[in-house]
Amino acid sequence: MSSSPVADARGPGRPAQFDRDQALDGLLMLIWRKGYDAATQEEMLAATGLSSSTLYRSFGNKADILGVVLQRYLTSTNAMLAPLENGRAGTADVHAFLNHIRAQLDGPMSTAGCLVVDTMQDPINQDPRIKRLTDSHMDRMRRGLTAALQRAADAGELAPSAASTLADALRAGVFGVLVRARAGDIEDAITLLRGVRSLLPKQGRYVSGSRVTNDIEMTRQTGK
Repeated sequence: MSSSPVADARGPGRPAQFDRDQALDGLLMLIWRKGYDAATQEEMLAATGLSSSTLYRSFGNKADILGVVLQRYLTSTNAMLAPLENGRAGTADVHAFLNHIRAQLDGPMSTAGCLVVDTMQDPINQDPRIKRLTDSHMDRMRRGLTAALQRAADAGELAPSAASTLADALRAGVFGVLVRARAGDIEDAITLLRGVRSLLPKQGRYVSGSRVTNDIEMTRQTGK
């Protein structure tokens, strides 16, 4: 996405300019922290440093702004979802994804939760433009989890038929973690995240409905 300055044509003389990416980042942080309904026009102006006319001329009305912000948020999740979509390690790829969730819980946006989940609980999600974006994120996460778990199944780490069902359970668990974080209960969110991790198969090899630990795991368990 380009970070070149954007002209603000407010009248005669040299037009003012602003950095579109910087303005969008300000709007994203504001709406992610406060929620769509709670974010006021005054706060959006303060977050961007723009006049009201420039804000709405550049980004549209408030719903339009949310759409642009959501798209930016979805782009920012690429690093989190990449291990699921592009990894090769199966279960370890899911753990890498969950590590991103834990990093958020430990960071400055710990209580922000998930902008997609927050938006889905707002009436604005009835707007078809917004719903397409939130649905796309939900679908992408499910596809990514399913793909990673299918790799795990192919590697003998879990039952071949378990990938889809486990993907749904993990996705629901992750969103539950982020909802608790949004409510401000980080300790509970971390506890829930541990529970989500426990749904994943332990290191080993799945054989006909049972789990056979590999030589490395057996050595670790027995101390031999």
